[in-house]
Amino acid sequence: MRDDVKTLYFDCFSGISGDMTIGALIDAGVDFDYLKAEIGKLPVDGFELRAGRTVRANISAVKFDVVIESDSGPGHSDAHGPGHTDAHGSGHTDAHGHDHAGRHAHVHRKASEIIAMIRGSALEPAVRRRATAIFEKLAVSEVRVHDLPPEDVEFHEVGAIDSIVDVVGAAIGLEAIGVDRFACSAINVGGGFIHCQHGVYPVPAPATANLLVDASVYSRHVEKELVTPTGAAILAATVDRFGPLDGMTIETIGYGAGTSDFGEFPNCLRLFVGDSRPVDAPSADDRVTVIEANIDDMSAEALAYTAERLLAEGALDVVTVPAVMKKGRAGHLVQVLARPGDETRLSGLMFEETTTIGVRMREAARRALDREIVDVEAAETTVRVKVSSLDGRVVRVSPEYDDCARAARETGRPFDQVRDEAVRNYRKAIEERKSDG
Repeated sequence: MRDDVKTLYFDCFSGISGDMTIGALIDAGVDFDYLKAEIGKLPVDGFELRAGRTVRANISAVKFDVVIESDSGPGHSDAHGPGHTDAHGSGHTDAHGHDHAGRHAHVHRKASEIIAMIRGSALEPAVRRRATAIFEKLAVSEVRVHDLPPEDVEFHEVGAIDSIVDVVGAAIGLEAIGVDRFACSAINVGGGFIHCQHGVYPVPAPATANLLVDASVYSRHVEKELVTPTGAAILAATVDRFGPLDGMTIETIGYGAGTSDFGEFPNCLRLFVGDSRPVDAPSADDRVTVIEANIDDMSAEALAYTAERLLAEGALDVVTVPAVMKKGRAGHLVQVLARPGDETRLSGLMFEETTTIGVRMREAARRALDREIVDVEAAETTVRVKVSSLDGRVVRVSPEYDDCARAARETGRPFDQVRDEAVRNYRKAIEERKSDG
C-alpha cells in the first residue's frame, strides 16, 4: 500500500499572478510574519509588505501588496508589473489590476544579475533554487519570443524591487507550506487583446503563452488578461502535473485576491492543500486503452506534429512504426496509449490530424514502475530527476533532458557531464539521508 503524498493544487479558475499566489499561501496557513522575515534576507530595501482580507464576489480572500516607500498608495508588481513590462518595455494593464506600463520602468536588470543576487542571499537553499528556477523560466520565455541570446535578455519591470519580492515571496511560501507535490487545474487565461508599446497582442501574451506549454488552458468569463508572466512562470517552475483534482483529501483551502473586482466573478486564485495518491506513479497493474491506425499517405513531419498534439492532450505515449502496407506501399502504424475515459477525445484528434478514416481500440493491462520527480543541483542550477522504483527499490534514475540541455548551454559544459552530475548528486543525497537516519 502506497502512502499518500502531501500535495498543493493550484485552482486557476481566474488565472494566476504573483500577488495572488502569495495571498493564497498566506490564507492557506503560511505565516505572514515569517514571510516578511525571510524576504528581509534579500539585499534590497525601500518597501513595505501588506496583507489583509478583502472580498471578491462574496468570497473572503487575502490581498497581498508590496508598497514602495516613494509610492503614494499600495502598489504591486508581478513579473510584469504594477504591472508588467516585458524584456522590451511593452506596457499594458491586466485584469488583476497591474498597470503594465510600469511604475518602475526605469529599472533595468539582467536576469543573470537578479539570479546572482538571489543565489548570494541568506535565503534558505531550497528557496534560492525555486526563485532562481522561476526567473530562469521567465528568461527562457523572453529568449524564445524575441530571438535573443540569453545573455542579452534585459528585464525592465522584473528588475524592480516589488517584482523580485513577488517571485522570492512565492518561493518562500511554496517551501513553507510543506508539500511534496504540486498539481494544477486547467487555467483560465482570459481573452481579448492587450495594447503594448510594440502593438496589439492576443491574450495570453507571447511570453506568457511560452510558459504555459504542457498546461491545459481555456478562455471564459472575462475578456481580459488573467495570467501574468510571473504567475505562469511560478506554475512552469513548480507544477509536477496538470490535470483535474482527483483523489485528494483536502485539509486546507486558501484564496488569494487579485486587485480588480469583476462583480459576480471572483478574481481569486484558490489553493487546495491535502493528501493525494501520486497520480503519475501507478503502483501495480492498471488499465490503458490502445488506439491505433495504419496510415500510408502522410509526411513524417505531419505525423510528428500529430504525435506532439496527442501528447499535449494527455496521451500516455505515442509510437510511430514504419510498416509495409497493401500493394507494397510504405506507411506507418500510429499507436497511442490512453487513460480510460480519454479514448473519444484522442481518437477524435487522430481523425482531425491524420488521414485515417478508422481507428482500432482495445483495452490492455499495464504494469509500471513507481515514479517520482526529484529536484537536484547540477551545473549550478536545478535539474529535475525522474526516479523509478520497484517495490520501494530504485531501479532507474533519469535526469530530465530539457533541464540538462539548458544547464549545458548556460555553462558550456558537455551534456553528458551535466546528466552524470545530476545522477551522482541524487545518489549522494540518498546516501546522506540514510546516514542521518
